[in-house]
Amino acid sequence: MTDQTGRVRLGILGVLEARRGGRLLPLGPYKQRVVLALLLCHANRVVSTAALREALWSDEPPRTAPKNIQVYVSALRKVLGPEPGGGGGVPIAHVPPGYLIEVGPDQLDVLRFRDLVRAGRRAAGSRDEAAAAGDLGEALRLWRGRVLPDLLTVPEVAVEVRRLEEERLAAYEDWAEAMLAVGRGAEVLESIGRLARRHPFRERLRRAQMLALHGAGRVTEALAEFDALRQALARDLGLAPSPVLAGVYEAMLAGNVVPAAASARRDGEAAAAGRDRIGRDLADFTGRAGQLRELTQILDGGRVAVLSGPAGVGKTALAVHYAHVLADRYPDGRILIQARTDGDGEGTDPFGPALLVELGAGRGSAGSSASAASSASAVSPASAVSAASADVIRAATRGRRMLIILDGAVSEQRTRPVLAAIAPSCDVVVTARRHLAGLESAAHVAVEPLPESEALDLLGRLIGTDRIEAEPRAARRLLAVTGRLPLPIRIVGARLAGLRHLDLTRYAERLADERRVLDELSAGDLRVRPRLDEAYLELTAEERTALDRLADAPGGPISADEAANLLDGASTGLPELVLERLIEAHVVEACIAGDTTDEADVEGFCDVQAHGLGLEAPGYRVPPLIRAYVRERVRR
Repeated sequence: MTDQTGRVRLGILGVLEARRGGRLLPLGPYKQRVVLALLLCHANRVVSTAALREALWSDEPPRTAPKNIQVYVSALRKVLGPEPGGGGGVPIAHVPPGYLIEVGPDQLDVLRFRDLVRAGRRAAGSRDEAAAAGDLGEALRLWRGRVLPDLLTVPEVAVEVRRLEEERLAAYEDWAEAMLAVGRGAEVLESIGRLARRHPFRERLRRAQMLALHGAGRVTEALAEFDALRQALARDLGLAPSPVLAGVYEAMLAGNVVPAAASARRDGEAAAAGRDRIGRDLADFTGRAGQLRELTQILDGGRVAVLSGPAGVGKTALAVHYAHVLADRYPDGRILIQARTDGDGEGTDPFGPALLVELGAGRGSAGSSASAASSASAVSPASAVSAASADVIRAATRGRRMLIILDGAVSEQRTRPVLAAIAPSCDVVVTARRHLAGLESAAHVAVEPLPESEALDLLGRLIGTDRIEAEPRAARRLLAVTGRLPLPIRIVGARLAGLRHLDLTRYAERLADERRVLDELSAGDLRVRPRLDEAYLELTAEERTALDRLADAPGGPISADEAANLLDGASTGLPELVLERLIEAHVVEACIAGDTTDEADVEGFCDVQAHGLGLEAPGYRVPPLIRAYVRERVRR
């Protein structure tokens, strides 16, 4: 933490501290330190004033709360700012709706820790175990003791501390395995025993401990540690040790243990390989750089990421692409689980059999998890089902560094208990058509239609840029029909790639016919209509009635008054509230002032973005494909 250059260095991996040139800086009173701690826990991301207010005054904030927060931030700026004669400071910027502290890995210990951990995991993935042990060991040495011990009475700080402790444990397990792999297992024995006693159910930690003991010639102790874990798992969770750990134990009994240098890494890789079930990445995945950065920042901060957007916008593709691009972050595997099932209903158990089997298989015990799911299903009431199922998830994810994608979440009520059961060491991405605003501690990423340039790029990859250059106006009309959604663009591309004789202008004319557009948007098993079926059936009866009436209006935007007239009698509440729910479900768009149109509007298509309701919203619009689908249902 010392720095003789006059730069400010900050630390949260221990007592909160700030130093300039090796000299400790005064950080002020308790509440001021809480503000700084929360800003640093979310470094380079905005912390809202509302979040700071809740942390500082959890019960009844004073009327002067906003002013008090400004005073605390102003005082911190003076302490951490640049010195008059030079010396770099740390800026705290006011970025609505809150504040942001801008620091780099050379200024904040937790950012340096994460950089080193990533480097160590990359080295391990490249079989450079010595470099991995070095980087990970350096990362662990940055910890100065308990994290922010004097601020743990603040719930928001305590949550962040728990996340950091999970990161530390996962990094320690990586380091221990790397040390075993280079024959230095004796150096981890003391610390690993201490951690194993504090975290008795972390099987990866136990495996490394057993191998280290075995390598030191303490085989009896290694066997005793396994037996103690087996008894504790059976007594407290009703589970057996994982097959990987049981295999190490049986090999020790038989005297067939491979050298620790090979065993730890090989077992870890085998387990992770068994848990990589996310499907292939799209070779022609296009765009989404901004959303990828946003997703990475959210997961770096330990929060759940929720990707929401209309049917066919590519939410799952984005989540899977992230999982492939950043695979080295998840040494224990990546799993995609379908959260939506046939006949889904709000009253069913949120821990469906598919979820349990997937996570159970990831742990190496699919059969036992399937059995647990089956036996849980026979238990009544539903709360007992959820309790038993949650235990399976906790056991499958505890101590793991995994990515779990919950694909197609239907509601907050169905998703919340699953998130609560997944260990904090795992990153979670939820995809949903509806904006799940009620999920606590989740950060939302809006997955919107592709910008026109990226949509043209994707279409060009599918049919060839020469055809787009030959008919640019027709290409834009095709994109307008698809709403610039990746799924229908891919279908259009697949159709045109197989029909080289068909010019874009003629195909755009066919798609302009609302009565045949959904039939046209079908190529093999790629079809738009089933996705629209799901989106429509997820709506409540009241929402469907409202959407049916709005879809009967002309294709262009309608005013708020016109919308209210159309919805008169369609619901018991205010029409505006129904419209808001339809916007959150991504089946209606609010057209804000200043939206522009393009050439495609000549054909009746309006190029607008989906926005939240506000004073600037002049009207509403049902997107063309949704409108065509709803009108088709009415004609049936």
